[in-house]
Amino acid sequence: MATIFFIDSEKGSMGKSLFCRCLLHFLEQKKITYKLVDTDPKPDVAQIYQGIKDIQFTASDEATVMYSQTAGDVDKLIELAMKEDVIVNLPAKVHQQVKFWIEGNDLLSESFIKESGVSFYKFFLSNGSDISLELLKDSLQTYQGKLPHILVRNKGLRLDWSEIDSGDRLTKLKSEHQFLEIDFPGLRRTDIEFIDRQKQPFSQVMAELPLLSRQRVKTFLSDTMAAIESTGKFGTSSTEATANKK
Repeated sequence: MATIFFIDSEKGSMGKSLFCRCLLHFLEQKKITYKLVDTDPKPDVAQIYQGIKDIQFTASDEATVMYSQTAGDVDKLIELAMKEDVIVNLPAKVHQQVKFWIEGNDLLSESFIKESGVSFYKFFLSNGSDISLELLKDSLQTYQGKLPHILVRNKGLRLDWSEIDSGDRLTKLKSEHQFLEIDFPGLRRTDIEFIDRQKQPFSQVMAELPLLSRQRVKTFLSDTMAAIESTGKFGTSSTEATANKK
């Protein structure tokens, strides 16, 4: 069974593109085949990793689909996923459009999953802010466990999550919903900017980095890959990922 993995946050500047690049690096290092679909209007990840960039979520109602020449293009995701895992990098503010596509086609029903062999998962990037956690709550409530979530705690945007962990908002989410959590380590802004300028996969850009930057990026990638592997969603062990149960 292949899986469609959404990279989401519903809010801009949460680190989706950087995390998506790290996930693709992980898959390539593990020699796991995949298809990248970058639905962001500025498909920077697709430009680096030779992904598909002409599919976008544009419709949130049936009338739009009926008269649009391109709204149905997202259906290609299912065709792609029947062959291999699909990584979908989502733009901000697309929750309603993705919800309409999934619910309108009953994609989370047991019968469809059995017939197609396609399942779904969502990596949700967050900086721990009230707005970000409210958006996570909306996503969790929308799918009610039928689309499993992994909360990606971006420590590049908030290094110390202890106050968030002990706060009422995240504690309540954990009591009401089941989801995994992983930490996405931080990386110096100067290193990120250097990498962005190269517009190359991590495997190629490493040789261009100054020595100490290269050392920091190696550690960053190693820690990120370990976090992704801990989810157990790519044929690997899930013993280290944090699971929240109702």
